[in-house]
Amino acid sequence: MRIFLLIIFLILSNCTIANVVPLVIEDSNNKNNIELIEKLIEEPYQVNGKWFYPYDYKKFEEIGLAQLETSLKNGSKTKNGEYYHNDTLTGAHRSLPLPSIIEVTNLNNGKSAVVRVNHREAFSSIKVVNLSEAVFKKLDMNQNGDLVKISLIDSNESFVLSEAYTYDEEKKIVEAPVSSVVVVEKDKDESSINDTNIKDKSLYNKIFINIASFAFKESAQKIKRDLSSYDVRIFESQNLSGNTEYRVLIGPYSDVESLLIDLNDDTFKKYEDLSIYLI
Repeated sequence: MRIFLLIIFLILSNCTIANVVPLVIEDSNNKNNIELIEKLIEEPYQVNGKWFYPYDYKKFEEIGLAQLETSLKNGSKTKNGEYYHNDTLTGAHRSLPLPSIIEVTNLNNGKSAVVRVNHREAFSSIKVVNLSEAVFKKLDMNQNGDLVKISLIDSNESFVLSEAYTYDEEKKIVEAPVSSVVVVEKDKDESSINDTNIKDKSLYNKIFINIASFAFKESAQKIKRDLSSYDVRIFESQNLSGNTEYRVLIGPYSDVESLLIDLNDDTFKKYEDLSIYLI
């Protein structure tokens, strides 16, 4: 059975590039690993031939692209039966518990917000979360997609709604599709409780696409030859077991727009485990 294994922040040994995508999809035939790592909370499901495994994560962090939620309309039901409204801070993820509370940080300016995950989408290791229009506005995000970090805060039926970001006034709090709701009141001169202290400051310099990693350098070199039309680099790194890995990276990209152009190229569709590296 194939399962998710969490791998946290690999540091490349021969350069300054760090792997900032802690979630990697791998296969395993050891069924006991499910209990050792996380507890499955839903039946595994398949989308476009790829399997996904929702877990009861105790800790979860991931960096990748956030995209605007477009498949749900106001009043549509989400995967866990709630009603979607694009003026509330909600999101969709492939494997986090439903509902979950996450912190979303825009890596282009350091702004962050608390977001409720209540739907299944973003079936990718590189496009990691879909977010409502309210989140995009709050974090000043590029409408075509932006780089974010998501961190699991909690997975339960409580949710904090900022007074400034609830539905229209006529939509009463008691009608919100959650078991308990806490309304947070704040002074008008006080900055939002969901924002970090960092404003308008990018948290990275350059972006790389991680194509794959290999135990043998020859395998990495073959992929590099296959992608000769791109700026491909091979970096050595040590995994958590201390073994050497050879990672094939494309880049650098100076902004998200140029990254998105290449990601839309059919060339990358055959590489299932794409992820993002930042320096």
